[in-house]
Amino acid sequence: MLGTEIHLITFIYICILLLIIMCVCTNIYKKKNNSEFHVNFLLLTSAVLFNNISSGLLPDKNLKINILSQNIMAYTVGFITIGYYISYLSKYNNLTFRKYLNINHILIFLSIDLVIGFIIPYTITNDLIISRKIFLILPIFLILFLAFIIYKSKIKKYFGFKNKYENYHALAGLSGIFSIISVPFTMLLLGDSQSIEQTLFTVGYFFICVEYFLYGNNIQQLYSYGLTDREIEILNLIINNNSIKYLEMSHKLNISEKTISAHLSNIYKKVGVKNKKELIIRIAEKKL
Repeated sequence: MLGTEIHLITFIYICILLLIIMCVCTNIYKKKNNSEFHVNFLLLTSAVLFNNISSGLLPDKNLKINILSQNIMAYTVGFITIGYYISYLSKYNNLTFRKYLNINHILIFLSIDLVIGFIIPYTITNDLIISRKIFLILPIFLILFLAFIIYKSKIKKYFGFKNKYENYHALAGLSGIFSIISVPFTMLLLGDSQSIEQTLFTVGYFFICVEYFLYGNNIQQLYSYGLTDREIEILNLIINNNSIKYLEMSHKLNISEKTISAHLSNIYKKVGVKNKKELIIRIAEKKL
């Protein structure tokens, strides 16, 4: 399309992503507040946009850059996008990553795999198919491990909340994971199928995008206090049931009441309240 290798569906995604970026920038400008949450979402959207552009444009025989360099550039952009995507989900969607994996270690691991598993073999063999298969071995094992973590943490607990926001927050997080998981499997099974790969990858992002525009204030407030994953889990239980007891929280999270009490004390300090009653009032004020 337009004299390039970009498919129509990829071009549509690019146009939508550009529009989203304009809306987010306008939102930041109007509020005169470049909060960390808005900037991080803007970076995520930009990463997804560049991934669509590089996947659509590269490789192109009409460009003066050799095909080998173009493929390396395209795969590098894809790696950066997925790395930041994982970091974003770890920070804003409580899917238990940080309990098992250090995000910095994941990024280092993927960087090494990109160089040793793709760039070096591709430079030596000049065979994209072989290099791609070597490169995908470790990411697929990592993704299977992440899927096991989500399954082990009882995926059902992410749903069944009393408010629409929490239910959609869970759905958006899992959709983001689907986006990440789809990339290596699509590349392995279908090769360079641009339309399918970008559709599976971008649709998952759109769920997160809808959450940003509908529930952005909820996310910003919830994560602005610097709470840990466990503290956010406890706060979510209180948000869904103001009258919940320590014993109920203990059973739901499989930790002792003493530990619940310790976490609540930390929550009170970070939120700036003295007790559960004041916390509930603060929750109502912030409309969490």
